[in-house]
Amino acid sequence: MRHLAAIAIVLLAGCASGPGRVGDLHDMGVRYITGREVWSGEVRVDRIVIVSKEGHLVVEPGTKVLFERIDWDGDGIGDCEITVEGRFTARGTAEKPILFGSAAAQPAKADWKYLHVNFAEKAEMEYVRVSHAFSGLQVHYSQATVMNSEFRHNVDGVRFSTADLTLTGSWLKQNTHGIRFEERGHPATITGNEISLNDVGIFAVTRCFGRSKISSNNIRDNLRGVKLGLEQVEDIGLEFNWWGVDPDGVRAGFMDDTIDPDLGRAIVEPLRSEPVAVQRPFEIPDDPDWHAVVAADR
Repeated sequence: MRHLAAIAIVLLAGCASGPGRVGDLHDMGVRYITGREVWSGEVRVDRIVIVSKEGHLVVEPGTKVLFERIDWDGDGIGDCEITVEGRFTARGTAEKPILFGSAAAQPAKADWKYLHVNFAEKAEMEYVRVSHAFSGLQVHYSQATVMNSEFRHNVDGVRFSTADLTLTGSWLKQNTHGIRFEERGHPATITGNEISLNDVGIFAVTRCFGRSKISSNNIRDNLRGVKLGLEQVEDIGLEFNWWGVDPDGVRAGFMDDTIDPDLGRAIVEPLRSEPVAVQRPFEIPDDPDWHAVVAADR
């Protein structure tokens, strides 16, 4: 139990609690937020934090939320996370962005699990950087808006299914998958983003029916621009994006019906004739605590 006592001290350092009750600390390493709570400064997380249905977690501009690398089940993925079932508000500024990242001195992908928005009331993120997670952001059965943010060095930059997600003005770079999704009848809006230097730019896993609006993005310089999962038999619409190559070479490396006739097709035409102007949300601060989170582009 010595470990659990240390967790409570570390987690609460640098944050101001509102009137909400902090739930019990359990052997599985879970902490509940059941009212409005505000985090600021530097917050270290070494457990699962659950924002319950009646809870609201607010993260102030300039806050650094650093997750300890703890792998309770031995699967190679860090298990510390934030799961939101109520409300989540993380609104930084260009001058004071919010960081969700690894506490490790030498961070790596999947050091921590994810920001998990699941059956939640609402999630809002702006000027946020998420790095070194298994999934930077996962959204399921929820409404979420993400603007002017960065997702780098994660396995999945942004992952969603059955979600009303709006993602705009953001950079998704140097992840294994920039966007990974299962549409399942709930269309997302993904426009005006830079999706580049990932292993896979867009990964449509299954149950995607081409209803999401994924357009006016730069989807370029990924090792594989588009990948369809083994059960993704429907076409997906990716019209009006900039692919950064000669039009004849856009589909090179796509994992769709051009490789496997049992898969659907990534519909990319008509193409944009020039890139979208996506301004970088903020510069990397000269601060060792950010680990030079995102070293130079490869």
